[in-house]
Amino acid sequence: MVEHDRRRVLKRTGLATVGATLAAASTSSASAETGTDTTGASTTTTHSAVGADTTVTETAGWPSIGGTPGNNPVVEPAAEPEPPVYVAWEYEHAGPTAIVDDTVYLTTDGEVHALDAADGALEWATHNIGASGTPAVRGDTVLVGGERLTLIDAADGEICCQHDLGYDGALASPVVAGDYAFTVGDGTLFAFDIDPREVAWEFTPTADTDEHEPLYEQPVAVGGGAVVAVSESHAVAFELEDGTKRWRVDDPVGDDEYSRFMEPNPRQTSYPVATDEVVAIGSVDTGDASMWPLGYTTLYDVETGERRVTSERSTFDPGAITDERFYALDSHNVRGYDRDSGEESWDPSSITYRVPSIAVGDGIVYAGLTLDGAGYDPDEDDVPEHYDGVYAFDADTGEIEWSVGTDGIPHIALANETVYASSETLVALRSENDDWHEEEADTADDEGGDESDDTTDEAAGEEESEDTTSEESETDTDNDTGTDTDADTGTDTDADTGTDNETENNSTGSADGNGGTNETADKSTESEADSNDNDNNKDGTPGFTAGAGVLGAGATLEWLRRRAGGGSNASGGTDRRE
Repeated sequence: MVEHDRRRVLKRTGLATVGATLAAASTSSASAETGTDTTGASTTTTHSAVGADTTVTETAGWPSIGGTPGNNPVVEPAAEPEPPVYVAWEYEHAGPTAIVDDTVYLTTDGEVHALDAADGALEWATHNIGASGTPAVRGDTVLVGGERLTLIDAADGEICCQHDLGYDGALASPVVAGDYAFTVGDGTLFAFDIDPREVAWEFTPTADTDEHEPLYEQPVAVGGGAVVAVSESHAVAFELEDGTKRWRVDDPVGDDEYSRFMEPNPRQTSYPVATDEVVAIGSVDTGDASMWPLGYTTLYDVETGERRVTSERSTFDPGAITDERFYALDSHNVRGYDRDSGEESWDPSSITYRVPSIAVGDGIVYAGLTLDGAGYDPDEDDVPEHYDGVYAFDADTGEIEWSVGTDGIPHIALANETVYASSETLVALRSENDDWHEEEADTADDEGGDESDDTTDEAAGEEESEDTTSEESETDTDNDTGTDTDADTGTDTDADTGTDNETENNSTGSADGNGGTNETADKSTESEADSNDNDNNKDGTPGFTAGAGVLGAGATLEWLRRRAGGGSNASGGTDRRE
């Protein structure tokens, strides 16, 4: 559990299971070019009459994976917290999240939970419905992939219906654009019309077409009226309205026989990222067995499919696209490239071991990451504060603006002046000066308001009998002994068992956008005692959790042990996973 200031953190650990009734799935057939129904594996492209208006109005907040229909995690300044930042609340379950209005939707252990964004209180939870990946929210409906495409009432968690779409495996995280939810399963792209609850069109590559390879089961990207999906050798754009093919790219960038579009895997998700002008797609040119693949991120014109710019060799996992730069990830790091030339123009100051997710705000690049401990000299002063955590980097210099430690490598989402970081638990990071904090303070004042008012009235000279005054005094003495033996003992003991179980936002193991495998790190056993917890909380550095000292000491011990033990990875640092 993340260490934090107990006076300010509102932790919600309760889990209420909400019963839900499954309605019969309705997947009515649409007319198809090949004459098969909507679940037939032989279908090439099917069409149904849909509205001509394909304008996509984005939902405010972080309504799906990547925060936008294009999976592009670039947010408005209003979504960002201002430092100093603190842990506002923590929820004991973790998983990929979507945030709309004042609710956080979380997929965990096959279930979907809805939390109050103000304090993390559980509003509702489904039972295990086989859900995996990031939820997507459209109006009053929550959609989630996994064993089936499931539609849930956003208000009370009641399950509307589940659609298997003719596929027994895990459907990718849905991406919502306009009236449609797009997902990939069994190599087929499905366009699901949300209101009538039926498949509007679908595309399945078949042996008698040029696109004979199954599509990667990963989130698609929507931009400029097109839906972009990827297979090993092809990137294909379809018209949002009816699934008509707009363009196809069949030459992944690379310079050897292994060149291919990057496939999803537990470590690197590598789904496309799009704006209304360009779509970023990653490719690699190293063998499947390579521990650390090398590749490129390329921007293609959304309208024509023409290649615009390619990054310098290294990064293969699209991260974000801004007006000036595009960001991409490799096995260890995140880098920024000039949008016109493709030359590297930004690199974080920290030496990272892994960066699974980022978001870009106004002058800040937010990243969930873990450090490469072997890259630092523990005797130097430039060792970052946290081993695993959320880091905010200056978008011009790459210098660290602030960081908050977490229990594992976090995946992040950013909405409503809050960074949501999901590792082994879900934590909400907010500014100490924001409206959320003021509301919590007002609530605390209200809870103690009666006592304060009584004291004020008495001080103002309110007339009471001597007997009543004596009785009140005696009652106060009985109830306030001046000793707190429960929460204020003056001693706080923390123990780290030495096992780091990193569950990366997808408990079912689906590699559709948030990882999903458990990685065990060989960390040294450590036990730290804090002889005065309350004093440390009062004097702690703003913007960091109260357990930062414990985490920092553990990381230093790990680095020293690793440096003494030797061993290196492909990037020159010591591999902390054995």
